[in-house]
Amino acid sequence: MRLDDLDRDILRLLQEDGRMSYTELARRLKVPESTVRLRVKRLVEKGVIRKFAALINPFKAGYGIIAFIAVDIEPGKVKSAVEELSRLGEVDVLGIATGAHDVLMQVTVRDLQELENFLLEKLGRIEGIKSTETSILTSVKKWGYARVF
Repeated sequence: MRLDDLDRDILRLLQEDGRMSYTELARRLKVPESTVRLRVKRLVEKGVIRKFAALINPFKAGYGIIAFIAVDIEPGKVKSAVEELSRLGEVDVLGIATGAHDVLMQVTVRDLQELENFLLEKLGRIEGIKSTETSILTSVKKWGYARVF
């Protein structure tokens, strides 16, 4: 789907405040509310807007660890391993990657014990995983989301 300037402006404003009303979007963009309503509907139907959700600060919500885990998987088992990984609640971001590792993911857990349990009890039981490399963020300097402009 090709995005025009109005689509990008709508997305930019919704990323700043996802609760902004169609009326307020229309006022700021100087277009009719019906135009905004139709554009947002189309952006949702085409999958550009995946869903409307609150961005949570995990540290303020009782989660103490955000970790990035690189995973190496046996050839031929990547697809099935990724399917299993995608079902784990601790996994926030998951993707098949190029480079030194087969899969990269972001995981959020409450503490080191929960991270250890995740690594041993959950990752350790997925068939095909050969090795993992875990890096823990000591602080977050920028919270963000996918940019489209």
